Amino acid sequence: MTAYPIQLYVYDLSRGLAKSMSMQFLGTQIDGVWHTSVIYNGTEYYYGAGVQTSVPGQTHHGQPLEVVDMGETALPEEVVLEYIDSLKEIYTAEKYDLFMHNCNNFSQDLCQFLVGRDIPKRISGLPQEVLSTPFGRMLKPMIEQSLRPITTVPSMPQQQPPRRTPAPAPFAASTPTAHAVIHATSALQVETGVKSKLCAIVFFTSSTCAPCKIAYPKYDELAATYGDKCAFVKVDINFAYDVATRWHISATPTFMTFIKGDKFEEWKGASPPTLESNVNTLLQIAYPPHPHKLLSLPTLTGTSTRSIMYERVPPIDKILAKLSSAGITDISLTRLAAFIKERELHGPREAAIPDLHTFALFVQKLLKTNTTSGDELFPVIDLLRVAVLDVRVTSWFAEEPEWKTVRAIIQFTADDSKPYQVRLVTLQLMCNLFPNHLFVPHLVAEMGSDLAQLATNSLLDAHSNVRIAASSLAFNIAAYAQRVRTETGKEALLGTDVGIELVVALIEGISRETESGPTLSRLLTALGFMLYGAPADAAAEVQEICGSLNAYDAVKGKMGAAVADRRLCDEVMQLLARP
Repeated sequence: MTAYPIQLYVYDLSRGLAKSMSMQFLGTQIDGVWHTSVIYNGTEYYYGAGVQTSVPGQTHHGQPLEVVDMGETALPEEVVLEYIDSLKEIYTAEKYDLFMHNCNNFSQDLCQFLVGRDIPKRISGLPQEVLSTPFGRMLKPMIEQSLRPITTVPSMPQQQPPRRTPAPAPFAASTPTAHAVIHATSALQVETGVKSKLCAIVFFTSSTCAPCKIAYPKYDELAATYGDKCAFVKVDINFAYDVATRWHISATPTFMTFIKGDKFEEWKGASPPTLESNVNTLLQIAYPPHPHKLLSLPTLTGTSTRSIMYERVPPIDKILAKLSSAGITDISLTRLAAFIKERELHGPREAAIPDLHTFALFVQKLLKTNTTSGDELFPVIDLLRVAVLDVRVTSWFAEEPEWKTVRAIIQFTADDSKPYQVRLVTLQLMCNLFPNHLFVPHLVAEMGSDLAQLATNSLLDAHSNVRIAASSLAFNIAAYAQRVRTETGKEALLGTDVGIELVVALIEGISRETESGPTLSRLLTALGFMLYGAPADAAAEVQEICGSLNAYDAVKGKMGAAVADRRLCDEVMQLLARP
């Protein structure tokens, strides 16, 4: 009698958002919004728009986040199919309910019938866990409305399982990998591969090992995903006899993991879930999470790092008239104003880019000839602020030497003796440049010191609207540094003179701000972003500076302020208290 393995495919419909935001909204940790399906005899069965079927892993949900082995069933195939047909009368499209009658209820019934086992409680009990919170009950209609289109996509025509094809050769990757598997043919190559990364996993296989082929796709997939952190070595002992002797390999498949060249774990068997689980364990031990990951910081980590922008369009004709009365006229200025008006009326496609080089020369000339107050520069900079909202304009200014025009504006305005209107629009101009990934490196690198000085002086300005613009700029700088740190693992700002100067300015600004809630919130968030997840070498110096400036007490002093967010204050204090 044939025994069929039964697997439970687990998907996260929230794509990680539930894990990052549930504590903030529900007051309890939810790791995912789970959708499940059951794999039986090469077919994936699931419930959405009725009972649906697919080739495993080819539904609209993509690849599963987790595969749970439920056991085996020896029930005759015709009995199983008859039972599934009976479930179609219970699990119809009309009866679908995200919380009470969903895909997980279907998987539970089918798994109970096939193997007599329940699906994991963390999955089946999730709806009640959400509804047990007051906010969860309040959000129930919104959650249903947002997820129902995903869970009840109409069934596609039944796809037949693919025909079996010959298994790939031992060293043939089943999918293209970004980080190639190291194919070793000697003990020396194995040892070299093991020491090439902080951690490593060696797959001892053989060309005559049929079970080994089951693990090939998952091994190659893991290499593509984690190859930048872990070395993946594959060796066929039929062609590397010294390897079998050196590592005492008596059977294949055998897996060994290493940390810093030292053996960590060994196991046998071709189970892909076991392989994935052990690789994840290896990575967690080799790369322990940053201490800040252990803190509960839902307000800070839930804040978007999207740049703050100033998109208001001023009355163009009035600006031109004001400039004309001041004797400031130039054809490049007129054309830039016409471009902005055309873009606002008909959209970017209909607005042709004017001669920006001539305009840049015009601005540089104004900066050189206006060495005193510079009040007449306010409308010119304001027009440029609006113009750079168009990515084509910003990208043009990102090229050498055009970005030097922007640096000249910063250097001119950084002097706090300039009129506050000039400093205000310059700060807003700088904020509008941050979304452009071509320009930001210039802002942080070539102009970083001038930018930090502009922000520092403006954060202490007597005018609240200048302070809030300065806090927006500080937020954009810190958010950029946080994005780089999160996405690349590299440090973009902290530890540099610019980063230190900005942290000092943020602490001073937090200490002095008593009027504006938005300003204080942006300053606190910016300081949090500068600290959160910072590498130890950069964080140590900054923590020392924060200590000397009594940053902890400065933030704590805002806990009782009417304009302060107490939760945000508390989270920044946690970061200041823990390197």
